[in-house]
Amino acid sequence: MTNSRFTLRRSAAALASIILVTACATNPDGSTRMDDRATGALIGAAAGCAVGAAVNGGKGCLVGAAAGAAVGFLIGWYFESKKIASANDVNAEYKKKKGQVVPKDDVKPAKFDTVVKPGVPEKDGQREVQVTSNTDLIGYGDKAPEVTQKYAIYDENNKLVEEKSERVAAVDGAGRYQTDSKFKLPASAKGKKYTVKTSLVANNQTYKENSYKVSVLDDGFMIAMAN
Repeated sequence: MTNSRFTLRRSAAALASIILVTACATNPDGSTRMDDRATGALIGAAAGCAVGAAVNGGKGCLVGAAAGAAVGFLIGWYFESKKIASANDVNAEYKKKKGQVVPKDDVKPAKFDTVVKPGVPEKDGQREVQVTSNTDLIGYGDKAPEVTQKYAIYDENNKLVEEKSERVAAVDGAGRYQTDSKFKLPASAKGKKYTVKTSLVANNQTYKENSYKVSVLDDGFMIAMAN
């Protein structure tokens, strides 16, 4: 391997390392995970380097890696979860509701609501979409369920564009939990319509799915409304 090729590949590896270091996310329970945006960027970087390596005898590796990373960030995701109300408060709230039975030996979902809001358009033409969900778990069981929130984006032809699955890390039993997620639609989304679906899964069983229409108008304004 020539010195120039070694330098270019080492630079591409350095680019990937930077993405790894800067895109580590911390869960509410103190654990860490790779931000999904970084995963996409690294896959893009690897693909870009492979394509670039075939150009000019390998001199395109670094350029290819940078371009690939940019493609990986085309739709960037951010996710966090937190507990916003205690088990005692939520159980007491549901006890007061007529006909609502709070399980004595189990913890289960009782409500899952989602709100989708458009963010401010960015200078490069990307549009941020903010997705906030609130989940109520009720009951007095000793074992907390494994709760996962799933996201899916479909284009105007109902073709799947992207999907993600995130574990709600803050779940320790009954209570009210809030998840916040953000993703960016590319500048090419202008004038198009998308469907955003969010699903709540508890112990591998789907509890509820929410669906929203997101439209990016020709003037850059974005609207989001429930299906």
